[in-house]
Amino acid sequence: MLSPARDGYATVLELLGSADRRERAGIFSHNQSVASQIFFAYYLLISEIIAIFASMKRWGVMILVMWWALIGSAQQVDSVRQRMDSLQYALQEMKMKELLLRNALDESGRGAREDSLRKVEQKHRIDSLRQITPGVPLVIEEDTLLYIYASLGGDDPAHRVEAVARKVTQIGKSLKLTTDSMHIFESEYTADVMCGEIVLIRVSDLDGLWNGMSRRELAEQQMRILSVEIEKLHADYGLEAKLTGLGWAVFLIVVQVLLFLLTARFIRYLRKLVLEGVNGRLKPLVVKGYELMNVYQEEHILLLLTRILQIFLVVVQLFISLPLLFSIFPETEKFTWNMINYVWSPLRDMVVSIVRYFPNLVKIVVIIYVVRWVLRGFRHLSDEISVGHLKIDSFYQDWAAPTYHIIRIFIIAFTLVVLWPLLPGSDSVVFKGVSIFVAALFSLGSTTTIGNLISGIIITYMRPFLVGDYVRIGEQEGEVIEKNAFITRLKDIKGNVVTVPNNSILSMQTVNYTAAVRDGKGSVVHSVFTFTYHVPRETVEAYLLEGAARTETIEKDPKPFVLYTALEDFYTRYEINGYTKATDRLFAVYSELHKNIIDVFHEHDLDPTSSHFIKMQEVGGEK
Repeated sequence: MLSPARDGYATVLELLGSADRRERAGIFSHNQSVASQIFFAYYLLISEIIAIFASMKRWGVMILVMWWALIGSAQQVDSVRQRMDSLQYALQEMKMKELLLRNALDESGRGAREDSLRKVEQKHRIDSLRQITPGVPLVIEEDTLLYIYASLGGDDPAHRVEAVARKVTQIGKSLKLTTDSMHIFESEYTADVMCGEIVLIRVSDLDGLWNGMSRRELAEQQMRILSVEIEKLHADYGLEAKLTGLGWAVFLIVVQVLLFLLTARFIRYLRKLVLEGVNGRLKPLVVKGYELMNVYQEEHILLLLTRILQIFLVVVQLFISLPLLFSIFPETEKFTWNMINYVWSPLRDMVVSIVRYFPNLVKIVVIIYVVRWVLRGFRHLSDEISVGHLKIDSFYQDWAAPTYHIIRIFIIAFTLVVLWPLLPGSDSVVFKGVSIFVAALFSLGSTTTIGNLISGIIITYMRPFLVGDYVRIGEQEGEVIEKNAFITRLKDIKGNVVTVPNNSILSMQTVNYTAAVRDGKGSVVHSVFTFTYHVPRETVEAYLLEGAARTETIEKDPKPFVLYTALEDFYTRYEINGYTKATDRLFAVYSELHKNIIDVFHEHDLDPTSSHFIKMQEVGGEK
């Protein structure tokens, strides 16, 4: 069915006077738009009217001449002139209208051509922009529905998408919905997709250009997309979905309550078996004659295990039922995944970390395995040297164990340096901070310890004494019963254990009585006696040697000997010396020596005391 403009145009073509005009009109109509065709039709019509009037002018002049010739009346001539003037005026108006129509037609054709070129240029520009402009996606319930590229009014694409998403979600999640009310409202500049009285989205010509289609086509496409999404939301959030979910929730709660009751009954049955001693089959746990656990302790442990089993079963049931319960309703479905992620994410991270760390783990295992065999090799050499099977010049047997420990410390330290970058988290700031903190504590709090350790190493290789030697360290005297890297322990003649730090040993005088025994002769014991000059020295010397000979712990070879250490004012100082190998009990040697010497003196009626003379002077006539 043709429009009124098309009907008028067809009528004008029928009134055309020549075939060539109709042909030009047909050609023009094929090449121009509807508006241009209408203007051209009216132009042809006016041209025909002017031509008719022109022909009428010629016939009128002839008629008027004939009438004038026939009538010859001046009044008729005036009338004809008036009519000719009016026709001339009408002809001028027609020409003016023709000029105006021609100008309008030229402007209309130029505007149409400019609009067409402008649209082509816009389309080309938008096609190039679409490759670098992603557009703002409309995402609802994690579904991407469409993209908006252009702004509209004062809203940019992001605000437009936000408004559309809010409206679609609000309508889709309503309890009641009728999508039949969705339609498109065409305005002068936009095509509005509406649901009832609510405008969901406005589509402009620029939106159509961005999507390569007309405004109407884009609006229809978006209406279909939004209609499907709204129906999908309503299926998940509508009244029917709510009632169905409520029924499933009640069913799950009832099932979970029944499972709780069954679990509690099962645990009570297990506790009853435990309290009955599992029908008398519980027996004390004995390991190599030692009763590690009695029946009551076993029952207590089994009851504790039943309690742990109950908690485990309840946790497993809740871990299964709560996600199912929350997944029924879309509003709480996200809590389901959160609960699963609370457990699954750590487990997944652990597995992923182990898989990623596996190459480094293999390296660590290989390094530890190699270091272990290297330490075993050094340990074997140390044992061989300690027992004397392997001898090295200038290397004592007692050096073997401490040397092995020193080498072991250096190998372990070197291994830690190699393994440090392979440890998980070694590059983290926290790991480095803790390492620095521990190192600072170790360096500040272990100054004395490190000093004792270095001193212990020096003492080990200086060999001032060995374990079992009788020594004197400063004011302390006793048998060395322990010597390690930090301290040395002595046992004195009273049986007391004295601990001496190794750092102090290096700064004090050390006397080793047992070292002389290892050299062959033994250690020299001595004691000092004084006698007046009237006692012959030969007598005193003989008595002292006789007392030393009676002492069993004094060696006969080398023989004891007497030294004259001093000649005092009133007496002579004698020193009896003898060799002994009983350095582990020198106090007993001295005691026996002194006893025998006193017995000899008493047997020969010799008083071992010394005389002292005091000069008295008179003072004031008194003595």
